[in-house]
Amino acid sequence: MRTFLGVGICIGAFQVAWQALPVLIDRKIVQDPALALSEAQVKISETFMFIGWLLGAIALHPLMQRLDLKQVLVLLGVTMLAVSVATVTLPYITMLSMTLLCGVRLLHGMCLNIHGVQYIYMQNCFPGYGPQLCALENTVYAFVSMLMAMSCGTLTLHTDWRVEALMWLGLPLLLGLCTAFPDLGLVVGSLPKALMTPPSYAHSTGLEKAHGMSRSMQKDLVHLAFCFMATVFAYYGLSYSADSLSTNPFLSALLISGSDVFGCMLASRARDLGRNRAQVSGFVVAGVSLIACAMGTVDSVFVISMAMLARGALSLVAVAMYVALADVFPQWCQKTALPSCEIMARVGGCLVPSCGALPVHLSLPLFGSASW
Repeated sequence: MRTFLGVGICIGAFQVAWQALPVLIDRKIVQDPALALSEAQVKISETFMFIGWLLGAIALHPLMQRLDLKQVLVLLGVTMLAVSVATVTLPYITMLSMTLLCGVRLLHGMCLNIHGVQYIYMQNCFPGYGPQLCALENTVYAFVSMLMAMSCGTLTLHTDWRVEALMWLGLPLLLGLCTAFPDLGLVVGSLPKALMTPPSYAHSTGLEKAHGMSRSMQKDLVHLAFCFMATVFAYYGLSYSADSLSTNPFLSALLISGSDVFGCMLASRARDLGRNRAQVSGFVVAGVSLIACAMGTVDSVFVISMAMLARGALSLVAVAMYVALADVFPQWCQKTALPSCEIMARVGGCLVPSCGALPVHLSLPLFGSASW
């Protein structure tokens, strides 16, 4: 229970803040007179976050050869705590605001790879309950996303953005680390030695050395990696299109996040339907819905409805993909499969901020085309 609450809820479900909070608070950063940053500059910093996510995915494979999953989780979690503090302090250094904001968000993005790691860690801790746990976590993720959108649009609308950032980025992460890992100090203390250990002597097992991936596994990995790329591009594209969907971005974010709940409920039954069939159905529904948005306009019920339907379908696909990582690939192979899929996902993600800023009749069909 400690593992699920700490890793699944506090670290996993509250990852939504690390992934989508910039959409909600960046307008406050632009209005902060002490920073003197333009909207275009802040949009560039969002792109740096996705570039960092890609670089972190590339670094994930060598990292997982030296550390076990628990150590990787702790390393990324502790680093994220430091980043949350740096986010609200370093950009205020005069004359370096833009440089430091981009630098912090680059590191912020690199740490976002904790999301896939915690999924695999949870499924390895609770074998046989992967789909149910992932669906439950994603449901909580959706509710946290809705709560965050409501809070930023009402209760904390006029609150200093630094308070919001620390509240959503730092506090849940600290609680998660302390709850999930009673031996947190020991794990942190073991990191320097583990990081300096050559990969061949760390966690590369004899089984991994003796047997490479089979041809069928390689084929499955290629297919899954492209699914990751398409899903991330469309999924986060909807998150970063909040300003394009409606004149009230907080309401847009709330409605889009609400549709995640429906997708997660379906995902819990994905194994009964068949994982592959569920993924194909999700892609088809998302693609048709988003391409249909080319006929709509900003603030129209049609566009919002189609976007919500697409987001629910993409949530189903996302859960099914992470379940597939644990089901299809044995643990020794996950150290290659997870980083490979994350790298492909982040390649698509790098285009999200700029594409999300396009008019809705252009951006949503573009995201929909990726689903095909």
